[in-house]
Amino acid sequence: MRCFLIVLSLYLFPASVFAQVSMEEFLGAAFQSQRLLTLGQQQSFLQTRPYQLAPIRKLAFQTTSNQLDRTRQDYTFRVLPSNPWEVRNTNNYFKTYSELITIDQERQLRESLRERYLLIIEWGYWDEIHRLKEEEKMNTQKLLSIMEAQRLSTNFNPEEYVQLKLDQVDQTIELEEMAFNRDALQKKIEALYETAKQKSIGWTGASLMTVEKIEEFTNRARQEGSTTGSELAYHEKQIELAMRKWHLEKSNINVGFIQTQYEPFREETNRRPWSISVGLTIPLFNPNKGDMAQRKLQVIEAQGVFEQTKLNLRIGKDFSYEKIMNLLLRYKEVAKMTTDLNFGELASTMQQMKSNNPTTVIKLQNRSLRLKVLTARLKREILNSYIDFLAYSDLLQQKPVINYLSPSLAVIEGK
Repeated sequence: MRCFLIVLSLYLFPASVFAQVSMEEFLGAAFQSQRLLTLGQQQSFLQTRPYQLAPIRKLAFQTTSNQLDRTRQDYTFRVLPSNPWEVRNTNNYFKTYSELITIDQERQLRESLRERYLLIIEWGYWDEIHRLKEEEKMNTQKLLSIMEAQRLSTNFNPEEYVQLKLDQVDQTIELEEMAFNRDALQKKIEALYETAKQKSIGWTGASLMTVEKIEEFTNRARQEGSTTGSELAYHEKQIELAMRKWHLEKSNINVGFIQTQYEPFREETNRRPWSISVGLTIPLFNPNKGDMAQRKLQVIEAQGVFEQTKLNLRIGKDFSYEKIMNLLLRYKEVAKMTTDLNFGELASTMQQMKSNNPTTVIKLQNRSLRLKVLTARLKREILNSYIDFLAYSDLLQQKPVINYLSPSLAVIEGK
């Protein structure tokens, strides 16, 4: 009967229920973020060159009644050509704009990946903490059971028993809060990757890169890192775009006209009825000075943003690196403390002692769990700083895009 129920459940529930979302799958969804899709649509639109100006700006046809005589009607046809400098500057402006979009695509991919990396770290952290807290709660229950069995013994401490009961309540509340936070975190993951609604999350804190590899890779990336990146290139291109806009405003002037005129009454006196005239605009004073001044201010502002970004990137990269090194030092100190205390050997020794109270061993286990909780918190901070460092170093989106939280640095395949 049991085998029949198992087979029936496999038939009724689709296989997707038992499938898991891997880190690479979740990170790969960054390529399909709405911001990147929008930038791709803009790029595709610009590739059709919809901005290209026609060689003729305007055509005009005019008819005039000569001396208000209905039989003496004159006709004029005027052509206003496009300004060749305006045509060139328009093309240059949108070419630069297209280059800016290409750089922005890298920036947005980096930010989309960074957002997903931080969620992966948070999920791994809460998974680890939840497991440790569950173990702590089980130990508390064991202590209560032992103390209840020792109620008539001299080892029984009523105040300690009451405190354990209160601790058990606090641990239950804490686990409920963790479950709430974990549900909220899962909603964020599902919002970024809807497929996660039909799958379970397939990574844990133990599956993330170890701190030893983080230290090794961070030092290597710092030595090989460059001072340039998509963020600086983006703001540098913003300066160029603002200058292109200034040149475009400067060339936005009507260059003149070519006009032909037909006057039929001239034929009565045996004169040619056709005449041609050409007009050329001499821009002694540019009428677009206000717009040009505004564009120049944008150039100055873009230059200031570039210098500030350059400074922020340098400071951010150095700060995140130093933070990683400091956190690694604290992590190693806690690990050494755990090794020196050697809770496993100490608990084994206590169990062999005849006068040993069984509650002592469990208390030792709880102290060991507290150190593990501290270690997990330190690792979370190390991982967050590690991702910040990679973002400042402009490595997250570099091709081929890899999973920097995977111990094997697995390649991410974008869709």
